Amino acid sequence: MLIKIKSYVLSTIWVLLLPIGLLAQGSNATKIGTLHILRAISESAEGKQALGEFNKKAEAKRDELQRKNSEIEQLQKQLQDQARTLNDESRAALSKNIDSKTTELQRAQQDAQKEFGEMQNEIINRIGNKLVPVVQQYAKENNYALIMDSSNQSYQLIYFDPTIDITDDIIKRYDASSVSSTAPTPGGPRPASAQPKPPLPPVNQPAPARPK
Repeated sequence: MLIKIKSYVLSTIWVLLLPIGLLAQGSNATKIGTLHILRAISESAEGKQALGEFNKKAEAKRDELQRKNSEIEQLQKQLQDQARTLNDESRAALSKNIDSKTTELQRAQQDAQKEFGEMQNEIINRIGNKLVPVVQQYAKENNYALIMDSSNQSYQLIYFDPTIDITDDIIKRYDASSVSSTAPTPGGPRPASAQPKPPLPPVNQPAPARPK
């Protein structure tokens, strides 16, 4: 089950970045830059918080699937150990129980894959779309004629000078804009501060045990 952002970005975000070159025209735009959108999303304060919550839910689901898998393994061991002592009726009932639980586990894995895939796409879309105007404003202010998404795998960047990458600048600017937009009004209540946790490592999907 995939539990971390992979190296792809939704086409809607890339399309929204295309007008950057047009916006910069007529303002002596001469520079070309690269932006790793996925890194900007995952390393922004909002992205870290969203991915932290995402991975907590993913770990809980992984534990649930592993418990189901362990239960199947115990039943398989029971069937193997008691193969000679069980009568045909008991052996058939135990085998049927193993098959039923294996099917249940497989369906749970499929549902989890869909659920977390949709959740991941929602994070990418939500933060990615917020990044677009930040990138466009940055491009206009700094006279960029073109900014390319270096995380997009639909094309290959054979080489680019690391000095033209603007990802760190965009992260800082996005975080600053997010803080300013949520700043409390004078005399108003101050929001509780919270340090977002970094993304957790990917979750490995437990393989469903097969009846022997």
